[in-house]
Amino acid sequence: MTRITITVDGKTADLPDACVPRLQVQVDRTNAANKSSSTLLQWLEIHLQEIAIADELAAAIDGLRQQGEADANAALATAVKTARDQLIAALAAPAVAVSGPE
Repeated sequence: MTRITITVDGKTADLPDACVPRLQVQVDRTNAANKSSSTLLQWLEIHLQEIAIADELAAAIDGLRQQGEADANAALATAVKTARDQLIAALAAPAVAVSGPE
């Protein structure tokens, strides 16, 4: 007797009872890490959805990474230019006369 039956397009697949406690360990770890209280069924649903969107998510992550790098490079270039301008301005500032003890 199986405890989990999955039906897709009229076809079913049964997971053996031995899978349930092992899957529950993963659910418990996920719940502890995320401070959540998902059931095994909820955990299965979200993980199957994550598998379904894996390629699109990977592409989105890559695009976000590239945009983040471009933004960071632009911010660095601006900071370098600002520092350069400040250092050049400091060279042009009049020297302050220092007087010693008289």
